[in-house]
Amino acid sequence: MHISNGIIGGPVSLAYGVVAVGLLALCLGRARQDLNDRLAPMAGLVAAFIFAVQMLNFPVLPGVSGHLLGGALAAALVGPWVGALCVSVVLIVQALVFADGGISALGLNISNMALLGTAVGYLVLVALMKLLPRTAAGVGLAVFLASIVSVVLASQGFVLQFALGGEVPLTIGYGQISATMAGVHALIGIGEGLIAAAAVTTVAKVRPDLVYALRGSRLEQPATGGVPTRVFVIGGLAVAAALAGGVSYLASGSPDGLDATTLTGCTVDADGVITGGSCIAQQAQDHELGGSFLADYGIKGLDNATGLAGLIGVALTFAIGLAIFWAVRRRRHAAAEQAPTAVAAEK
Repeated sequence: MHISNGIIGGPVSLAYGVVAVGLLALCLGRARQDLNDRLAPMAGLVAAFIFAVQMLNFPVLPGVSGHLLGGALAAALVGPWVGALCVSVVLIVQALVFADGGISALGLNISNMALLGTAVGYLVLVALMKLLPRTAAGVGLAVFLASIVSVVLASQGFVLQFALGGEVPLTIGYGQISATMAGVHALIGIGEGLIAAAAVTTVAKVRPDLVYALRGSRLEQPATGGVPTRVFVIGGLAVAAALAGGVSYLASGSPDGLDATTLTGCTVDADGVITGGSCIAQQAQDHELGGSFLADYGIKGLDNATGLAGLIGVALTFAIGLAIFWAVRRRRHAAAEQAPTAVAAEK
Protein backbone atom coordinates (compact mmCIF):
# COMPACT_ATOMS: atom_id res chain seq x y z
CA MET A 1 0.00 0.00 0.00
CA HIS A 2 2.83 2.31 -0.91
CA ILE A 3 1.68 5.66 -2.33
CA SER A 4 3.64 6.93 -5.33
CA ASN A 5 4.79 10.50 -5.91
CA GLY A 6 2.18 12.78 -7.45
CA ILE A 7 -0.93 10.94 -6.26
CA ILE A 8 -1.36 13.38 -3.37
CA GLY A 9 -0.56 17.08 -3.79
CA GLY A 10 2.58 18.70 -2.40
CA PRO A 11 1.05 20.74 0.46
CA VAL A 12 -0.83 17.76 1.90
CA SER A 13 2.19 15.49 1.46
CA LEU A 14 4.36 18.05 3.27
CA ALA A 15 1.82 18.42 6.08
CA TYR A 16 1.70 14.68 6.61
CA GLY A 17 5.49 14.59 6.54
CA VAL A 18 5.66 17.13 9.35
CA VAL A 19 3.07 15.21 11.37
CA ALA A 20 4.95 11.95 10.79
CA VAL A 21 8.24 13.44 11.97
CA GLY A 22 6.61 14.80 15.12
CA LEU A 23 4.90 11.52 15.98
CA LEU A 24 8.04 9.49 15.29
CA ALA A 25 9.93 11.79 17.67
CA LEU A 26 7.26 11.00 20.27
CA CYS A 27 7.67 7.29 19.56
CA LEU A 28 11.43 7.57 20.05
CA GLY A 29 10.95 9.26 23.39
CA ARG A 30 8.42 6.70 24.62
CA ALA A 31 10.42 3.78 23.22
CA ARG A 32 13.19 4.51 25.73
CA GLN A 33 10.92 3.21 28.48
CA ASP A 34 10.47 -0.14 26.76
CA LEU A 35 13.82 -0.93 25.16
CA ASN A 36 16.16 -3.25 27.08
CA ASP A 37 18.82 -5.83 26.27
CA ARG A 38 16.22 -8.26 24.96
CA LEU A 39 13.81 -5.92 23.21
CA ALA A 40 16.40 -3.95 21.21
CA PRO A 41 17.62 -6.90 19.08
CA MET A 42 14.05 -8.22 18.91
CA ALA A 43 12.94 -4.90 17.43
CA GLY A 44 15.67 -5.12 14.79
CA LEU A 45 14.46 -8.62 13.95
CA VAL A 46 10.84 -7.46 13.70
CA ALA A 47 11.83 -4.74 11.22
CA ALA A 48 13.81 -7.24 9.11
CA PHE A 49 10.97 -9.78 9.20
CA ILE A 50 8.38 -7.20 8.13
CA PHE A 51 10.64 -6.13 5.24
CA ALA A 52 10.94 -9.76 4.12
CA VAL A 53 7.23 -10.55 4.34
CA GLN A 54 6.25 -7.34 2.54
CA MET A 55 8.02 -8.79 -0.51
CA LEU A 56 5.55 -11.69 -0.56
CA ASN A 57 2.51 -10.35 -2.39
CA PHE A 58 -0.32 -12.89 -2.30
CA PRO A 59 -3.42 -12.94 -4.56
CA VAL A 60 -6.69 -11.75 -3.02
CA LEU A 61 -8.83 -11.25 -6.15
CA PRO A 62 -8.30 -11.91 -9.86
CA GLY A 63 -5.59 -9.46 -10.91
CA VAL A 64 -5.22 -8.01 -7.40
CA SER A 65 -2.67 -8.88 -4.72
CA GLY A 66 -1.84 -7.79 -1.20
CA HIS A 67 1.06 -7.82 1.20
CA LEU A 68 1.56 -7.54 4.93
CA LEU A 69 1.65 -4.02 6.40
CA GLY A 70 2.95 -5.18 9.77
CA GLY A 71 1.42 -2.74 12.25
CA ALA A 72 -0.48 -5.26 14.39
CA LEU A 73 2.36 -7.78 14.21
CA ALA A 74 4.89 -5.20 15.41
CA ALA A 75 2.59 -3.94 18.17
CA ALA A 76 2.03 -7.48 19.46
CA LEU A 77 5.73 -8.31 19.60
CA VAL A 78 7.44 -5.06 20.62
CA GLY A 79 4.66 -2.68 21.62
CA PRO A 80 3.12 0.37 19.93
CA TRP A 81 6.00 2.85 20.23
CA VAL A 82 8.80 0.55 19.15
CA GLY A 83 6.47 -1.14 16.66
CA ALA A 84 5.73 2.12 14.85
CA LEU A 85 9.48 2.73 14.60
CA CYS A 86 10.04 -0.77 13.18
CA VAL A 87 7.52 -0.27 10.37
CA SER A 88 8.91 3.23 9.72
CA VAL A 89 12.45 1.85 9.32
CA VAL A 90 11.10 -0.61 6.73
CA LEU A 91 9.30 2.13 4.80
CA ILE A 92 12.33 4.42 4.82
CA VAL A 93 14.62 1.66 3.54
CA GLN A 94 12.09 0.74 0.86
CA ALA A 95 11.75 4.33 -0.34
CA LEU A 96 15.42 5.34 -0.24
CA VAL A 97 17.07 2.09 -1.32
CA PHE A 98 14.50 0.12 -3.32
CA ALA A 99 12.50 3.01 -4.86
CA ASP A 100 9.28 1.59 -3.41
CA GLY A 101 6.92 4.37 -2.35
CA GLY A 102 7.68 7.94 -3.34
CA ILE A 103 10.11 9.99 -1.29
CA SER A 104 7.71 12.94 -1.32
CA ALA A 105 4.99 10.50 -0.21
CA LEU A 106 7.07 9.05 2.64
CA GLY A 107 5.17 11.01 5.30
CA LEU A 108 1.88 9.76 3.83
CA ASN A 109 3.02 6.14 3.87
CA ILE A 110 4.47 6.34 7.38
CA SER A 111 1.25 7.93 8.63
CA ASN A 112 -0.92 5.17 7.17
CA MET A 113 1.12 2.02 7.68
CA ALA A 114 3.49 2.77 10.57
CA LEU A 115 1.52 5.18 12.75
CA LEU A 116 -2.18 4.56 12.07
CA GLY A 117 -1.80 0.84 11.38
CA THR A 118 0.28 0.19 14.49
CA ALA A 119 -1.87 2.36 16.77
CA VAL A 120 -5.11 0.73 15.65
CA GLY A 121 -3.57 -2.74 15.84
CA TYR A 122 -2.37 -2.11 19.39
CA LEU A 123 -5.69 -0.70 20.62
CA VAL A 124 -7.60 -3.67 19.22
CA LEU A 125 -5.04 -6.04 20.77
CA VAL A 126 -5.44 -4.43 24.19
CA ALA A 127 -9.22 -4.73 24.00
CA LEU A 128 -9.16 -8.35 22.83
CA MET A 129 -6.56 -9.47 25.37
CA LYS A 130 -9.00 -8.45 28.11
CA LEU A 131 -11.45 -11.00 26.74
CA LEU A 132 -9.20 -13.79 25.43
CA PRO A 133 -6.98 -16.13 27.47
CA ARG A 134 -3.42 -14.87 27.84
CA THR A 135 -1.98 -17.87 26.06
CA ALA A 136 -0.15 -18.43 22.78
CA ALA A 137 -3.47 -19.32 21.11
CA GLY A 138 -5.22 -16.33 22.67
CA VAL A 139 -2.66 -13.79 21.50
CA GLY A 140 -2.59 -15.46 18.08
CA LEU A 141 -6.35 -14.97 17.67
CA ALA A 142 -6.08 -11.40 18.96
CA VAL A 143 -3.37 -10.43 16.48
CA PHE A 144 -5.31 -12.07 13.64
CA LEU A 145 -8.37 -9.91 14.32
CA ALA A 146 -6.28 -6.82 15.06
CA SER A 147 -4.49 -7.22 11.72
CA ILE A 148 -7.75 -7.15 9.78
CA VAL A 149 -8.99 -4.01 11.53
CA SER A 150 -5.65 -2.20 11.29
CA VAL A 151 -5.21 -2.93 7.57
CA VAL A 152 -8.74 -1.74 6.72
CA LEU A 153 -8.37 1.48 8.71
CA ALA A 154 -4.90 2.13 7.26
CA SER A 155 -6.49 1.89 3.80
CA GLN A 156 -9.01 4.55 4.83
CA GLY A 157 -6.08 6.76 5.77
CA PHE A 158 -5.29 6.92 2.05
CA VAL A 159 -8.90 7.81 1.23
CA LEU A 160 -8.70 10.78 3.62
CA GLN A 161 -5.37 11.85 2.16
CA PHE A 162 -6.76 11.74 -1.37
CA ALA A 163 -9.85 13.68 -0.31
CA LEU A 164 -7.55 16.38 1.11
CA GLY A 165 -4.97 16.53 -1.66
CA GLY A 166 -5.89 14.33 -4.62
CA GLU A 167 -4.39 15.71 -7.83
CA VAL A 168 -6.67 14.16 -10.45
CA PRO A 169 -10.40 14.56 -11.21
CA LEU A 170 -12.32 11.51 -10.05
CA THR A 171 -14.30 9.26 -12.37
CA ILE A 172 -15.68 7.49 -9.29
CA GLY A 173 -16.91 9.01 -6.03
CA TYR A 174 -15.08 9.07 -2.70
CA GLY A 175 -17.65 6.65 -1.31
CA GLN A 176 -16.81 4.12 -4.01
CA ILE A 177 -13.07 4.58 -3.43
CA SER A 178 -13.56 4.07 0.29
CA ALA A 179 -15.73 0.98 -0.18
CA THR A 180 -13.35 -0.53 -2.74
CA MET A 181 -10.31 0.08 -0.55
CA ALA A 182 -12.09 -1.31 2.50
CA GLY A 183 -13.31 -4.43 0.72
CA VAL A 184 -9.99 -5.30 -0.91
CA HIS A 185 -8.01 -4.56 2.24
CA ALA A 186 -10.33 -6.65 4.38
CA LEU A 187 -9.21 -9.60 2.24
CA ILE A 188 -5.60 -8.47 2.51
CA GLY A 189 -6.10 -8.15 6.27
CA ILE A 190 -7.16 -11.78 6.48
CA GLY A 191 -3.96 -12.83 4.73
CA GLU A 192 -1.90 -10.55 6.94
CA GLY A 193 -3.72 -11.84 10.01
CA LEU A 194 -2.81 -15.43 9.22
CA ILE A 195 0.85 -14.50 8.77
CA ALA A 196 0.95 -12.34 11.90
CA ALA A 197 -0.89 -14.93 14.01
CA ALA A 198 1.51 -17.68 12.92
CA ALA A 199 4.54 -15.53 13.73
CA VAL A 200 3.31 -14.28 17.12
CA THR A 201 2.07 -17.72 18.19
CA THR A 202 5.43 -19.25 17.34
CA VAL A 203 7.30 -16.62 19.36
CA ALA A 204 4.85 -17.04 22.26
CA LYS A 205 5.55 -20.76 22.39
CA VAL A 206 9.33 -20.42 22.17
CA ARG A 207 9.99 -17.15 24.03
CA PRO A 208 6.77 -15.77 25.56
CA ASP A 209 8.79 -13.10 27.37
CA LEU A 210 9.51 -11.54 23.97
CA VAL A 211 5.81 -10.99 23.20
CA TYR A 212 4.85 -7.50 24.36
CA ALA A 213 1.14 -8.35 24.30
CA LEU A 214 1.73 -11.03 26.96
CA ARG A 215 3.50 -8.79 29.45
CA GLY A 216 2.27 -9.50 32.93
CA SER A 217 0.76 -12.85 31.94
CA ARG A 218 1.38 -16.14 33.66
CA LEU A 219 2.36 -17.87 30.46
CA GLU A 220 5.55 -19.62 31.47
CA GLN A 221 8.68 -20.20 29.44
CA PRO A 222 9.67 -23.78 28.54
CA ALA A 223 11.27 -25.81 31.31
CA THR A 224 14.66 -25.44 29.60
CA GLY A 225 14.51 -21.70 30.19
CA GLY A 226 13.83 -20.88 26.56
CA VAL A 227 16.04 -20.30 23.55
CA PRO A 228 18.78 -17.70 24.26
CA THR A 229 17.92 -14.30 22.81
CA ARG A 230 20.94 -14.26 20.49
CA VAL A 231 20.08 -17.70 19.10
CA PHE A 232 16.44 -16.70 18.71
CA VAL A 233 17.33 -13.54 16.78
CA ILE A 234 19.75 -15.40 14.51
CA GLY A 235 17.10 -18.03 13.82
CA GLY A 236 14.54 -15.34 13.08
CA LEU A 237 16.92 -13.65 10.67
CA ALA A 238 17.45 -16.96 8.91
CA VAL A 239 13.69 -17.27 8.42
CA ALA A 240 13.48 -13.69 7.10
CA ALA A 241 16.39 -14.37 4.74
CA ALA A 242 14.71 -17.52 3.43
CA LEU A 243 11.48 -15.63 2.77
CA ALA A 244 13.13 -12.64 1.06
CA GLY A 245 15.84 -14.64 -0.70
CA GLY A 246 13.77 -17.59 -1.89
CA VAL A 247 10.02 -17.44 -1.34
CA SER A 248 9.89 -13.94 -2.85
CA TYR A 249 10.26 -15.53 -6.30
CA LEU A 250 6.77 -17.00 -5.81
CA ALA A 251 5.15 -13.64 -4.99
CA SER A 252 2.23 -12.43 -7.09
CA GLY A 253 3.06 -9.85 -9.72
CA SER A 254 -0.45 -8.35 -9.76
CA PRO A 255 -0.98 -4.79 -8.51
CA ASP A 256 -1.69 -4.53 -4.81
CA GLY A 257 -4.96 -3.26 -3.36
CA LEU A 258 -4.02 0.43 -3.51
CA ASP A 259 -2.55 0.24 -7.01
CA ALA A 260 -5.55 -1.72 -8.31
CA THR A 261 -7.93 0.89 -6.86
CA THR A 262 -6.00 3.80 -8.37
CA LEU A 263 -6.16 2.05 -11.76
CA THR A 264 -9.97 1.93 -11.67
CA GLY A 265 -11.26 3.66 -14.81
CA CYS A 266 -8.16 2.99 -16.91
CA THR A 267 -7.28 0.26 -19.36
CA VAL A 268 -3.93 -1.43 -18.82
CA ASP A 269 -1.87 -3.67 -21.11
CA ALA A 270 -0.12 -6.90 -20.16
CA ASP A 271 2.92 -5.00 -18.90
CA GLY A 272 0.85 -2.83 -16.57
CA VAL A 273 1.12 0.28 -18.76
CA ILE A 274 -1.94 2.53 -18.85
CA THR A 275 -3.29 2.65 -22.42
CA GLY A 276 -6.51 4.63 -21.98
CA GLY A 277 -9.30 5.87 -19.76
CA SER A 278 -9.06 8.11 -16.72
CA CYS A 279 -7.89 7.07 -13.26
CA ILE A 280 -5.98 8.20 -10.19
CA ALA A 281 -2.84 6.31 -11.21
CA GLN A 282 -2.34 8.58 -14.23
CA GLN A 283 -1.12 11.27 -11.86
CA ALA A 284 1.65 9.05 -10.44
CA GLN A 285 5.17 10.30 -11.08
CA ASP A 286 8.40 8.38 -11.50
CA HIS A 287 10.38 7.67 -8.36
CA GLU A 288 13.31 9.99 -7.72
CA LEU A 289 15.61 6.96 -7.37
CA GLY A 290 14.00 4.79 -10.03
CA GLY A 291 17.34 4.08 -11.71
CA SER A 292 19.22 3.23 -8.52
CA PHE A 293 21.21 0.04 -7.92
CA LEU A 294 18.44 -1.84 -6.05
CA ALA A 295 15.35 -0.18 -7.53
CA ASP A 296 12.23 -2.36 -7.75
CA TYR A 297 13.88 -5.12 -5.68
CA GLY A 298 16.36 -6.03 -8.38
CA ILE A 299 20.04 -5.43 -8.94
CA LYS A 300 21.12 -3.15 -11.74
CA GLY A 301 22.90 -5.15 -14.41
CA LEU A 302 21.76 -8.56 -13.11
CA ASP A 303 18.76 -10.58 -14.27
CA ASN A 304 16.43 -12.41 -11.90
CA ALA A 305 18.12 -10.97 -8.81
CA THR A 306 15.06 -10.43 -6.61
CA GLY A 307 16.29 -12.93 -4.02
CA LEU A 308 19.70 -11.33 -3.68
CA ALA A 309 18.14 -7.88 -3.42
CA GLY A 310 15.84 -9.25 -0.74
CA LEU A 311 18.76 -10.60 1.26
CA ILE A 312 20.47 -7.22 1.06
CA GLY A 313 17.26 -5.58 2.22
CA VAL A 314 16.85 -7.89 5.21
CA ALA A 315 20.45 -7.30 6.30
CA LEU A 316 20.21 -3.54 5.79
CA THR A 317 16.88 -3.20 7.59
CA PHE A 318 18.10 -5.25 10.55
CA ALA A 319 21.37 -3.29 10.79
CA ILE A 320 19.68 0.12 10.63
CA GLY A 321 16.91 -0.90 13.02
CA LEU A 322 19.31 -2.44 15.51
CA ALA A 323 21.56 0.63 15.43
CA ILE A 324 18.62 2.93 16.14
CA PHE A 325 17.20 0.78 18.92
CA TRP A 326 20.57 0.27 20.62
CA ALA A 327 21.17 4.02 20.47
CA VAL A 328 17.79 4.72 22.09
CA ARG A 329 18.49 2.07 24.72
CA ARG A 330 21.89 3.60 25.55
CA ARG A 331 20.31 7.03 26.00
CA ARG A 332 17.85 5.45 28.42
CA HIS A 333 20.69 3.93 30.43
CA ALA A 334 22.65 7.20 30.35
CA ALA A 335 19.63 9.12 31.64
CA ALA A 336 19.10 6.54 34.40
CA GLU A 337 22.72 6.83 35.49
CA GLN A 338 22.61 10.62 35.56
CA ALA A 339 19.45 10.74 37.67
CA PRO A 340 21.05 9.54 40.97
CA THR A 341 23.95 11.95 40.43
CA ALA A 342 21.57 14.86 39.97
CA VAL A 343 19.65 13.91 43.12
CA ALA A 344 22.87 13.65 45.13
CA ALA A 345 24.02 17.07 43.87
CA GLU A 346 20.76 18.65 45.00
CA LYS A 347 21.25 17.24 48.48
